[in-house]
Amino acid sequence: MRIYYWNLYKLRRFLLTGSAVALVVALLASVMMRDAITAAAIKPKPHAIYKVKTDEKVAALTFDISWGTKVPGPVMDILKKNNVKSTFFLSGPWVVKFPEYPKRLVSEGHEIASHGHNHIDLDRESREKVKSEISSAHEAIKEVTGVSPNLIRTPNGAWNDMVLSVADELGYSVIQWSADSLDWKNPGVDAIVNRVMDRVQPGAIILMHASDTCLQTPEALPRVIEGLKEKGYTLVTVSELLKHGPGVAE
Repeated sequence: MRIYYWNLYKLRRFLLTGSAVALVVALLASVMMRDAITAAAIKPKPHAIYKVKTDEKVAALTFDISWGTKVPGPVMDILKKNNVKSTFFLSGPWVVKFPEYPKRLVSEGHEIASHGHNHIDLDRESREKVKSEISSAHEAIKEVTGVSPNLIRTPNGAWNDMVLSVADELGYSVIQWSADSLDWKNPGVDAIVNRVMDRVQPGAIILMHASDTCLQTPEALPRVIEGLKEKGYTLVTVSELLKHGPGVAE
């Protein structure tokens, strides 16, 4: 039988060293937890972007498309003729039904973004429904174009904090507008042009449509582009615009 003898001095030193190590570990864990809590606390709350804060004369011309084939082609032709790259917010079902148009948008260098799946007000839906709508549109757009969009304009521009939260979780920024052409109302070509010219400002996001209900858009668009260029504006995609400053609300 072996007999072990404890050296009290060594035992005390061992215990003190162990206590010191435990204290250091506890302090490090406390600091890491505090930093994690602080980081979570200061994480910016998701917000809808209406424009970009900049003094530069740069603006984004954007189009929503949910249905039809009569207007999208002429709009693309005009943009190509004027060497303008825009951001197109596309509905999932439209992309699947008419894949040649979104594919053309990609080939001509336009930015592909999401306009959701069904054209419904997401702020009136459940969290699960909102997630399904955004995800369904994402998969449809990715399948047809090969692009994984990260910008979304919700149908009818409807959103609340829950919608912003779900979009953020899915990797999306919600994009609204600061200059509304109201072309979907077909108010007359002059009215469309004048609304854009009167409301444009540095960092503006301009809302137009290329669905078939917006019959006056193809006629108004060349004048909108010409007027903006005469004012000294450079037209870019939304993602390019966001490189000029932070996206802000109105």
